[in-house]
Amino acid sequence: MQHTITDLLDLAVDNPAELTAEQQSAEFTQQEKCFVVQFLADTLHSLATINTEAFVEEQELVRITDSIEVADNYMCLMQKAEYADADTPAQFNFTLADAGAAICSYDTEYRDCITEQFTYACVEHAYKQIPARSNFLHLPARIFNAY
Repeated sequence: MQHTITDLLDLAVDNPAELTAEQQSAEFTQQEKCFVVQFLADTLHSLATINTEAFVEEQELVRITDSIEVADNYMCLMQKAEYADADTPAQFNFTLADAGAAICSYDTEYRDCITEQFTYACVEHAYKQIPARSNFLHLPARIFNAY
């Protein structure tokens, strides 16, 4: 069955109450953890760009608090990385709750914005990888539920 990204937005689960038992117990994979880290890095880049453009054009900083909070959350997740050695591959050791805090712990206005962006990013990722990445359709709810 061919899906459009709009169809998948309708299929996306961002409400924890809508998770099935199987979805709730799904493993939080290294691939999903990498996705969360990359999402935060991309968000930080976007906020930095907004700030530098506003500064150049208007000598004003905007969204600076959001930038600092995203950077802090990115650092918290990165500090839970375990580096590769001869016996062990590199991996992220943060939990769904850690990811939930990194994505949901902002003031109300920005939390709504970033969680919406995260849900859309998950759907877009799933859309590009169908059917292999269908777990990304319920990743937002799993992370939001852990927070």
